[in-house]
Amino acid sequence: MLLLTAIVVCATTLGCIVMIQATNSQKPIQQDQIPPLQTAPVWLNACKKKDPNLDECIRMTFQNMFPYLAKGIPEIGTRPFEPMHIDKVSLTKGQGAITLSGAFTNLIVHGPSNTTALYTKMDLVKNRLDIGLFIPTIKVESKYDLKGNLLLLPLVGVGDAKLYLKNVTTHVQTKIFFPKYMNETVMVASSMKVDFNLAAMRANFDNLFNGNKVLGRTVNTFLNQNALEVVNDLKENIGENLSTIFKQIMNDAFSHMPTKLWLQDD
Repeated sequence: MLLLTAIVVCATTLGCIVMIQATNSQKPIQQDQIPPLQTAPVWLNACKKKDPNLDECIRMTFQNMFPYLAKGIPEIGTRPFEPMHIDKVSLTKGQGAITLSGAFTNLIVHGPSNTTALYTKMDLVKNRLDIGLFIPTIKVESKYDLKGNLLLLPLVGVGDAKLYLKNVTTHVQTKIFFPKYMNETVMVASSMKVDFNLAAMRANFDNLFNGNKVLGRTVNTFLNQNALEVVNDLKENIGENLSTIFKQIMNDAFSHMPTKLWLQDD
């Protein structure tokens, strides 16, 4: 769910936001009540720390997990995320060329389950893990209620929103450490930095300006013509929000996967 929040917020606002509030109707999983795995499941690829091809092995560990994460992995407390559902994403951005306030609700996202791990690079001396991820297409449908300005144009409306993102590439730099959890050594991310690129994006907001078709078509056209420029201009803010989301996803999963099962000494 958290990955969805990051993608949806950054895509729909075309520049992410200063404040994010996301809620979900499902009862939160109490991660601290889930014991660590004791045996390696079929989806968990084992690697050796001294393997000269450790980076490729770790990449396969991530890649093998994605189809199972899409369906949900109860033993480590992760819910299904294809399609992803989220009740509400509230946003506020009050300064600069883009000013927006309001919320997206009833969000449904298709595509994240097709994530490909492009590369990983693990440095056990510097306690660093870098990951490259690629998602070919992401489709978002939601309700929206927004008010503000998009570059030179006002944007006001309440209605349905649809977004299509193409070729989303994300580069994640993570500082890691290996604490004990229920007497097992696990991996935890202490900090994270995220960069990303999109090949293309299209958006459509119905019922802008109380259904004024001329103004609505003008804003949607302008939005699509300038989407990548706006995203690139606000990439730093987007990366900061993505890092918060990705960090929690990683920690929720790997804090319940003892390293003895997937990152072995010998």
